[in-house]
Amino acid sequence: MRIYKIIAALFSLLLLLCPALHAVTAAAETEEPAVDDKIIPKDYVIPQDESVTIRSKYALVYSEYDDRFLYRKNDDQTVWPASTTKIMVGVMIFEKFADRLDTQITITKKLLEDKEGLSVYLEEGEILTMRQLLTILLMHGANDVSTILAHYYMQDVETEKNDLEAFADLMTARAAEIGCTDTVFKNVTGLHKDGERSTMYDIIKIAVHAASIPGFTEMTSTDRLVIEKNGPTIHRVILSRNHLVSSYQTPMYKTPGVTGMNYGSTEEMGECLLTSAEYDGKRYFSIIMGGRDDAETGKQTEFVDTIKLLEYVRTGFEYKDVLKKGVIVTQANVRFSTNTDAVTLAPEKTVSMYLPVGTDVQSEIKFRSIVPETMLDAPVAQGTVAGEVIVEYNGAEVCRVPLVTTTSVAQSRILYMLDRTENFVKRPVVIASLISFFVLVILYVLIKAFILGQKKKRRKIR
Repeated sequence: MRIYKIIAALFSLLLLLCPALHAVTAAAETEEPAVDDKIIPKDYVIPQDESVTIRSKYALVYSEYDDRFLYRKNDDQTVWPASTTKIMVGVMIFEKFADRLDTQITITKKLLEDKEGLSVYLEEGEILTMRQLLTILLMHGANDVSTILAHYYMQDVETEKNDLEAFADLMTARAAEIGCTDTVFKNVTGLHKDGERSTMYDIIKIAVHAASIPGFTEMTSTDRLVIEKNGPTIHRVILSRNHLVSSYQTPMYKTPGVTGMNYGSTEEMGECLLTSAEYDGKRYFSIIMGGRDDAETGKQTEFVDTIKLLEYVRTGFEYKDVLKKGVIVTQANVRFSTNTDAVTLAPEKTVSMYLPVGTDVQSEIKFRSIVPETMLDAPVAQGTVAGEVIVEYNGAEVCRVPLVTTTSVAQSRILYMLDRTENFVKRPVVIASLISFFVLVILYVLIKAFILGQKKKRRKIR
């Protein structure tokens, strides 16, 4: 091996003078600008606090700000949409008549056809605005209003079906456009009917979409609506049935931050409560279904459960920086430097995760660094990508972050040239050439010695 190094040293002296090689080396020292931002991964499941007990049969809580579900109970089962059907009715009406909410509608016999169930007993001849009807629908869940609005919607829609059945088909189609692939509506009231179905996830999707419509949650959070005499009846006072936004019937459940959305019940689905709430600029949605009155306390479990869940999500989660940009996590080996044989590596970006309060990052978040076995060649610019770190949570990969060098490493030109030359002389063709050269030299020396020996013999003979 020494012969290679000796030859390499000789050739390196010449290569040091090579301007082209110097240009290549200088280009490698160019430093890329750093980007100071965060990675906020989404694809991981947050474990829920088992101490939070929900008595209702079904429960699901969604954080719109963080785009993740924070609590689940029987969330994978098919349910009936029940009273939440009114939210979809509201979406349909809002989207078609958003610029005509102050239009006055005279209640006719036709509009009152097929009404059933919960009612505010609107009468033929009454005159209300679309805004008033929508508000009654969304704050009180009146079935007669839902029927009136559906009939009114269908006045200029051609269909061979009954108006309400055709409107239910339109609701199903619009829900599918929103992303609800497992929802089928069969009526406009939510009263049980064979063939209808939904999921907790689809109901949340409808709620999120509805809340994005300007003015929608203002109506769902209205606690009291006064309608002055307009037609054959005296003035009306309509109260919200949602105790989370209204204390008129009971002050027990009213909760700050709640902006609706729907409360109702059916024999088949039990008590149902769909809720939107805002805290610190973040909006949450919860759906409780299968609630029953608590015989011991007299309380309605759907309201108790929802309040408990809202408190859980409002105070139980926070963002934590689990991996910080610039904090050294490992190192990579370096060659061609006289100052160091390794350079430290740190994450290119900060990783911030939405986690339960009290999560021990050191024990619950795992990190695996992957650095290539091959060494980095100096010069190495600060910020050079030299590997990656894998972030894991609950045994599942959350994200991968590039690892970059924290400092720059200068190159020793002599060491670099020695290596280049050594590699050059190790090439088979070069080795063969050198061997041939030395063989020729030896042959030349031997032949020369032989010739000189013959000449000496001739001189002695003379």
